[in-house]
Amino acid sequence: MTRDDRDLERRFPGADRELVYRELELDRILTRVQVGRSRDGATDEPSGIAIGLVTALPVESAAIRVMADDVRPVSVPGDPTLYFLAEMPSRDGGRHTVVIASQVQDGNRGAAAICAGLARSFPSLRHIVLCGIAGGFPQNGLRLGDIVSASDGIVDYDHVRSLPGGDQLRRPVEGMSKVLLAADRELLAQEALGSRPWLAHLAERRVPPLFARPLAVNDPRRTDRPDGPIVHRGSIGSADRLVRSARVRDQLATRFGVMAAEMEGSGVAVGADLHGVQWYVVRGISDYCDESKNDRWQPYAALAAASYVRALLAEVSAGLPASRAGTQPRESGLNAIVDVLLSLPVIEEEHQRQTLIRQLPSRIRTQIPSHQVPRLHVITLIQTCERFPDGADQLMRALETTMGGDAPELDRVRSVIGQHWRFSN
Repeated sequence: MTRDDRDLERRFPGADRELVYRELELDRILTRVQVGRSRDGATDEPSGIAIGLVTALPVESAAIRVMADDVRPVSVPGDPTLYFLAEMPSRDGGRHTVVIASQVQDGNRGAAAICAGLARSFPSLRHIVLCGIAGGFPQNGLRLGDIVSASDGIVDYDHVRSLPGGDQLRRPVEGMSKVLLAADRELLAQEALGSRPWLAHLAERRVPPLFARPLAVNDPRRTDRPDGPIVHRGSIGSADRLVRSARVRDQLATRFGVMAAEMEGSGVAVGADLHGVQWYVVRGISDYCDESKNDRWQPYAALAAASYVRALLAEVSAGLPASRAGTQPRESGLNAIVDVLLSLPVIEEEHQRQTLIRQLPSRIRTQIPSHQVPRLHVITLIQTCERFPDGADQLMRALETTMGGDAPELDRVRSVIGQHWRFSN
């Protein structure tokens, strides 16, 4: 046993040996993929990067890096997130330079936060792709290792309105990338002609043993069909809820028509859309959302999803516009107002923000969704107020009531709002 082995066993006291050595192998893969493909003295700048790839788990980050080329770390001043730049093939024979970001913690809040950071640090970003694992609903014909492309979007099944007749979804999740949806449809056409490029990526890449496809005997619903992932297209359910119940899974499938469930898609969608960035989601199936759930299929499922993302980007031209067309004036004005509000003490904690929001007229405050991430909460507050002709005045009155009309910080707030309000016009 090496020193690394002993250190890892101390990090996972009481864990079984298979888990310990799997985590150790993952650590080594991450290091090898990063160092083995880095370019000495690389000084990549965040300008001009149009595509971001987001993952929630280390095994998902490792999988996307295995499928990418020329992976190298990059730092952005003022942003503590560890980013990686990489290359992916494009439709016109060029290369996409993409940025890879992994959440600090899983869940929709972490997903929204990482998207906000990406949009700030990479101002030319146009598309964010969430790539990783999900639990599949077997009644849709999914099996472990298969791929789900969210061509019908994300269903935030916890964002509901409770009515006497039952729960209803409050609003659809918006902002899905039409460019990536078109690429998905092109892959569907190629599949009808017998071409499945994601299978070639799985076969041709040098894949670490951790990501090998488990034997069929490890699939409780195994069927006699060829090995290799099948791509399913439809909607994916997303909520901050880990589903490990066949009964709950089947209810979700019946009520919402989703093919799989995960915990980051709606956060990515909201976080991206609030910053004028389009999104797409690709998931590999690692369990059945029931009592048989375990981690055995996670590496292969993550790699399968990453292989499809590589194929997807290969159908997108590298000539994406260098900036979010038509959004720069809006972004600069919005960011200025967001920044000045975030500097106020009454914005720091969610309960303080709720106190402020309660001072707004009901026609405005009832339209503002709650959010744990301060910046995203403030963005929704501003964008909601902006929809009303007197929104700026009402926001200032609420601030004066909450802070006191003579608070010195309000002079700067008035100045910034006066200069940048109506940023979307």
